[in-house]
Amino acid sequence: MTKMEIINEVVASLVMSLTSEQLEIVKSTFIVKMQGYDIHEVSLLPSTEVIDNDFILKRFTVDHLAKGLKASTIKAYMYHLKPFFAFTGLNFRAVTAQTITDYIAYKTVTPNANGKMNSQNHICNISKALFIFFQWAYRKRHIEEDIMRDVDRVKPKLKKKDRLSVEEIEACRDNLKDIRERALFELMMSTGMRVGEIAALKIDDVDLQKRTIHIPAGKTDSAERDVFLTVKAKNAIEKYIGGRNKGYLFRPSKSSIADNQQISTGTVEKWSKEIGKRAGCHCVTTVHVLRKTYASTEYQRTKNVKYISIILGHSSTAVTEKYYLVDDMKDIEYIALNAA
Repeated sequence: MTKMEIINEVVASLVMSLTSEQLEIVKSTFIVKMQGYDIHEVSLLPSTEVIDNDFILKRFTVDHLAKGLKASTIKAYMYHLKPFFAFTGLNFRAVTAQTITDYIAYKTVTPNANGKMNSQNHICNISKALFIFFQWAYRKRHIEEDIMRDVDRVKPKLKKKDRLSVEEIEACRDNLKDIRERALFELMMSTGMRVGEIAALKIDDVDLQKRTIHIPAGKTDSAERDVFLTVKAKNAIEKYIGGRNKGYLFRPSKSSIADNQQISTGTVEKWSKEIGKRAGCHCVTTVHVLRKTYASTEYQRTKNVKYISIILGHSSTAVTEKYYLVDDMKDIEYIALNAA
């Protein structure tokens, strides 16, 4: 094994225990500490007979970390995969299409630990995790047959997307308590940036003169792109930054002077939710809700799905339409009331 493979193995074993930020710290620490050391492999991988579910799930984690998948996404898959193997008691090689179909049926008709029936979207997530795992196992030749070809996919139940009305957007603006909140809110409403992108945003990425923000490739799962600031956003950010010219844009606290300390995504979410709660919004104003609100308002303004898809950093316009604009493209009442 190479040094990076060993590092990925270590990170994989900690996926269920640490946050994405902590995993990055662990990985960076190992890379630095192992400089100058040679690795010589003296043992072989387990034989076919002794490859158990724990080993294959670890292999699955390492492969997807190497692929660039977020640790939080892998953790979500594990949340469904581990209970599946515990319930069936089968080695992954003994699982059949019927095993999976029966398990999905069981989860559909049986109450969960809280005594409630699992939602269709929860069942869909179970189905998705199993599809991804067993199709990966087939592609990597860990199993001989593509058993998922005989399993019907569970489709999610699409519900109306939460987004703020024009009145709620203005109510948020009227209830911003300080220059940091104003900078954050106007940034979100101007760019539709993801929570991870906001937390990782550095002052060097912001060009106030051109009113642009550059989001480099690799900072998140999305491709490299530029987003654009409204005059309100530019002025709010400029006032919040003050005389600072380096480091992360948002500081962890008002008293913090450590510009090289990145805030957590949880902190950004907390700030965002507090704004909406104070304004009396009808839904919890997560960063994702405000991202959808941005997409909605931009669609009403431009009717240009391709433009919105590029700004949001989506892989295709199909993603934008299905998960962000499906209501706006058919909701006559919303269009009428929010056209101003």
